[in-house]
Formats: sequence, C-alpha cells, structure tokens
Amino acid sequence: MLGGLIDNLTGANKSGRLKGTVVLMRKNVLDLNDFGATILDGLAEFIGKGVTCQLVSSTAVDQNNGGRGKVSAEAELEQWLASLPSLTTGESKFGLTFDGWEVGKLGVPGAIIVNNYHDNEFFLKTITLDDVPGRGKLTFVANSWVYPAAKYRYSRVFFANDTYLPSQMPATLKPYRDDELRNLRGDDQQGPYQEHDRVYRYDVYNDLGEDRPILGGTADHPYPRRGRTGRKTNTNGTCQTLSD
Repeated sequence: MLGGLIDNLTGANKSGRLKGTVVLMRKNVLDLNDFGATILDGLAEFIGKGVTCQLVSSTAVDQNNGGRGKVSAEAELEQWLASLPSLTTGESKFGLTFDGWEVGKLGVPGAIIVNNYHDNEFFLKTITLDDVPGRGKLTFVANSWVYPAAKYRYSRVFFANDTYLPSQMPATLKPYRDDELRNLRGDDQQGPYQEHDRVYRYDVYNDLGEDRPILGGTADHPYPRRGRTGRKTNTNGTCQTLSD
C-alpha cells in the first residue's frame, strides 16, 4: 500500500500496468422483452476478443509509423462491473487492463483505439484510466456508436478529454486528428454514404429529382445546404432522384 502511494507521488510505473473502466450501451438494450435475463447473456459477449482497446502515446514517437504516437498491445474488456450507482439505466461497465505501458518511457496516453469485433454496433460512452502516474484519472469521452470493424476502412480513435490550441497539440496525435477530420468530411471515400461512415460535411441539394436545378453552392446562392450524402450529380449539372 505504501509502495503504491509512493509510486503515485513520484510518477513511478515500474509494473507498466494501467487499469480502467469502459462504459457502453448495447444496441437493443432498451428494446429487450426480458431485460434482466437477456442483458446478462448479451454482456458476456463483450468480454474477451469482442471489443479491444489500444492506448496511443501523446509523447513517445513511433518512427516506423509516420511519427505517430506509439501504440500499446490490444487490451480486452474484462469482467462486467455490476451494482455501480453511477450508472444510468441501460449502461454497462467493464474492467480494462493495459500491461507493458511504462509511463516513464511511453508517456501519458493521449488517445485510444477501439475495435468492435461483434456483428452489431454499440454506443460507447466513456473510457477511464485510473491512477495514471503524473496525471491521476484520465478520461476519454466518446458518446459515439462504434460499428463492427468490418464496416470501417479505419480504426475508431477517441482522444483524451484535453483541449489544445492548434499550435500546442502533441505532434504524435496530430496525424490521428487529421485522419479523423478527413473521415468526418468524407474526403477519402466515395458515396453514397451509410450511417456508419460518420460523414457530417455540408453539401448542395443535388438529389431533388431528375433534371431539376441544383440548389446552393453558387456565389449568388450559396445556400441552402444539407448533410453530404455522396450521391452524384448528373453530367449536365442537374439533380438526380433520391433512388439514384
């Protein structure tokens, strides 16, 4: 006990072990006929290889990966933590342990990679690391649906609940931030987009019906705009139908 206290005070992390918790909600958690029984069966599926996480360093550079932060080995969700008063209806909390992460060498994590190997999506709320040397509690706020890994062209990355000016962002995290921005814009992917593509960029109205004029996007009439769908415009510059 005293040794652990000294480690926390001095920033030591000789064991290289970081422990934390994951709070998530299953897709159909509020639609179950037998909530009590079915949720216990379903939650067991998350333990093990169903969901994995990897830490990303905010300071240690991986020269073999384009200068990105070094990444930990995959950690699997552990036991379901029940009877926690902080949870709201439908939330589930799991344990999480990362081995081999020495803060003295790898620094404080700045992001976390989450992979979902299930057939269905789940809603990830938060991932929290406890007793990080030199930092204390470290929280990654997600509040995002995580779809099966097979649906993504990239890994889902969530960042620590820190704020930076652009000039102060750790260089090891910048490539991950840039990737996330491109993904949200849909720059590297042709449409039409699906829900799991997470494209939030604005676009013109180009799907109002065959041969109708496009609305928005001109110098005189830049608006209205709507969320980008990736549906293509006809070669003559007119709209397509929704079925296209």
